[in-house]
Amino acid sequence: MKKIGLFFGGMSNEHDVSIMSAKNVDKYIDRDLFELVLIYRSRDWVFFIVENINDLDSRQKIPLNGLKKIFDVALLMTHGKNWEDWVLQWMLESQKIPYCGCRVLSSALCMDKAVFREILSKYWLKQTKYKLLDYKKHKEDEIQKIKNESIIDLKFPLYIKPANSWSSVGIIKVDSLDWVDFAIQEALKHDFKVLIEEWIVWSKEIELAILGNKDIFVSDPGELVLVKEFYDYDDKYKLGQTKMKIPADIDNKIVDKIKKISEFVYKIFDCQWFARIDFFVKWDEIYLNEINTLPGFTDISMFPMLMKNMGVEYKELITKIIELGY
Repeated sequence: MKKIGLFFGGMSNEHDVSIMSAKNVDKYIDRDLFELVLIYRSRDWVFFIVENINDLDSRQKIPLNGLKKIFDVALLMTHGKNWEDWVLQWMLESQKIPYCGCRVLSSALCMDKAVFREILSKYWLKQTKYKLLDYKKHKEDEIQKIKNESIIDLKFPLYIKPANSWSSVGIIKVDSLDWVDFAIQEALKHDFKVLIEEWIVWSKEIELAILGNKDIFVSDPGELVLVKEFYDYDDKYKLGQTKMKIPADIDNKIVDKIKKISEFVYKIFDCQWFARIDFFVKWDEIYLNEINTLPGFTDISMFPMLMKNMGVEYKELITKIIELGY
């Protein structure tokens, strides 16, 4: 029986989402096939083995260089900066530990939305208009120039976000110039690079799930049904206000095109194992938004719901992901 090291927790601002995802894996994993080892990382980088996922105080500290002795394959339910980007993946690879999920390069490229967008601009794929503020690279006068260009070149409403963050953390929608500086300062709490993006009014938010390495399985798309224009972190994970429509209410020709684009970019960014790809669709126009290389597995997460719609139940999905890892 394979021992599966389930990683969760971490230092990022998505610590709690990671725990929620891990609890679902703990609930649904096939214990006839796998023995689960709970690997919790505290907010200060310390790793622990946890006996009970509902009692994180019942834990035993473990050294970083001793992970290979504890389990056979790592399953990552890890979200956010320093946990989803490449750091953990590099640590596992340096110890020759098999793990489920995208490798170091693709994890880093997809996590950094500024780098992701720069690479994407080399291809024929559409994306929303944006400006980048890099507070380590740009001088103060350059920052001001880019901010001014943003107001001229981009149309309100704008979404201002940290370049390295997921789960809507640090994102603020602004409808006027009055709130731009405030939103930038909020984004800077999470990253030194800030994106200012033009929102596509009246668009639909569409997401697809992908599973596989050589043989790639692409789900039918789902749709985030927006009761309001933007769902922040609290709306999604604390208030449970996220609503989904699966399958998405879009034309079949658009569905086929989105699925082909998804497989194409999955390969471009060298993704493996599984990912979720997000789009905006306005009439017949398709805009690629981002690739999430470690999508959530909470009760309200789109990825497992999309796979369930394709006939892959939660337990089977976890088994398939793990089996791709060895």
